[in-house]
Amino acid sequence: MKIYINGQVADITLDSEKNLGEVLKSFELECAKNNATTINIVVDGTEVNADEFESYTERTIDSIDTLELTTITEDDVLLSFKDIATRFGEITEGLKLISVQFQNGQDKKALVTVTQLADNVDYFCKVTALSTLFPNKFADMNIDGVNIHDFFGDFLNVLAEFEDAIKNSDSVMLGDLAEYEITPRIESIITMIDSIE
Repeated sequence: MKIYINGQVADITLDSEKNLGEVLKSFELECAKNNATTINIVVDGTEVNADEFESYTERTIDSIDTLELTTITEDDVLLSFKDIATRFGEITEGLKLISVQFQNGQDKKALVTVTQLADNVDYFCKVTALSTLFPNKFADMNIDGVNIHDFFGDFLNVLAEFEDAIKNSDSVMLGDLAEYEITPRIESIITMIDSIE
């Protein structure tokens, strides 16, 4: 059985492991020592989903040609958060101009900022989900004293209003939402990320 970790052939010697479950258990123990965990498993080219996981663990090593594992570390998550903070900082600059851009017919410029906002909110949600794999480091995260789940429930309502304002070409509403609702929330996210040690 060939083992690949994050796309690279791994130099792993299997000792007493007889099935995939035992291999994965040994691998997770090593990951834990390095503040890492497995986020994806592919056996012979087929991604193993949660429903099939138990049946796959019983497969013998001899019956598997390739095992591909994707891992993520605590540091990877932290670096992703820091990357998001930088991106959000740039987006807040664009949000300040959005209302004027729509008023002046510079819709394309304004929509670039809107797309960046949407993409990076999605990116932040994905990284936040991954952060739950490392509760010792990230469990106590909150934004303005509110847990992230509740914060985003509120934020998504604001983003829905923002989307409606774009559809209705309401530049006044766009400006108000960008300046008084969205930018302060993004700045709060940046402050939260900056506080992670």
